[in-house]
Amino acid sequence: MLNINENSPFKPDTSNQDIINNHDAFETNFTLANNSIEKGNWNEAYPYLKAAVEMNPSYAQGYNHLGIFYIRNKKYAEAIDNFKKALQIDFSLTEVHYNLAYLYMEREEYSTALPYLKEVVLANPDDYETYYLMGICCIHSNMEKEAESFFSESYRLKPEHIPSAINLCKLLIKKDDYTKARNILLYTYTNDSSLPEVTLLLGIIYKMQKKYTRAMHYLREALLKDKNNAEAYNLLGECCVETGMDKQAETFFLMSVKLNSMDIGAFYNLGRLYYRQEKYENAIYILEEYTKTKEASDTINSLWSENTHTGDDDVVSLYNLLGHCYKTTKNPSKARAIWEKSIAIQPQQQDITDELSRLPQSSHVQKRISLLID
Repeated sequence: MLNINENSPFKPDTSNQDIINNHDAFETNFTLANNSIEKGNWNEAYPYLKAAVEMNPSYAQGYNHLGIFYIRNKKYAEAIDNFKKALQIDFSLTEVHYNLAYLYMEREEYSTALPYLKEVVLANPDDYETYYLMGICCIHSNMEKEAESFFSESYRLKPEHIPSAINLCKLLIKKDDYTKARNILLYTYTNDSSLPEVTLLLGIIYKMQKKYTRAMHYLREALLKDKNNAEAYNLLGECCVETGMDKQAETFFLMSVKLNSMDIGAFYNLGRLYYRQEKYENAIYILEEYTKTKEASDTINSLWSENTHTGDDDVVSLYNLLGHCYKTTKNPSKARAIWEKSIAIQPQQQDITDELSRLPQSSHVQKRISLLID
């Protein structure tokens, strides 16, 4: 029997018969909509959902399903509006919080998604996947401390969840907590040794701990799983340099720059190797190759963004090394030009300022001074 009271969405307008008819119509639309949704036919469900919420404005799940329909049809503003209507009616609907969070994450509005994910874990404290998503939102919102906490909780609830383990370890490595990261990765590796990112991270950790032989073991294994991993080649090259294997290092650095023309680390490492070996022309060639690629990329990026200039320490180091190569090969004008670029990025470099002051003046500058004196 239908219970009619002041809070019922089916308030009597003229007679009890109207109430019964309206309720029967709602039930019909409700059933037809759900049947279509179960078959995956959301377009067919849509008119029944619309009719159902019009007949019963307190039908929260109807608004939720309408939100899903609008997402599937890329009508995101309508989806958000319907999800929020559902929560106004019933804030405890966890599914709606999750759907809103998913939508905001798809739109890369991570800080907006985070509060909805928090509501999901409040209702389901053992939901490791949602803790993982919260960590992702925090990473994109520059909240690394919070991200570590959420990834840690996800990993605690489900140690076999690979994405949580990997993201947690990346944050631990960044803060130099190598032992904890290594233990997590070794546990993951024991359960599944086929994951190239796990072996790469293990290689990074052992390299940072100066255990180069062990690092090279995992880095080579990473390359067996992914032969196009430029980062692994570069790291292998760095390990070879540390163990006195310059020839092998050169081969690995060359592979890295071949695979990734924007990997400044590999270009710098190769240029520094040549400089140390007094192969200055080789160093100039490889460092110039990077600067040409970078400057071309900056030109393209400037078409889309006004702020393309960054104070990148790596770029400064590469420019400074290139300047020393030019100076050593008796090309002071090019040394001056590249060091001036370096100073433009980071003005507070006393050593490079001193190097510039010791360079001979160009003939063009000398000629101008002479004319002024005359």
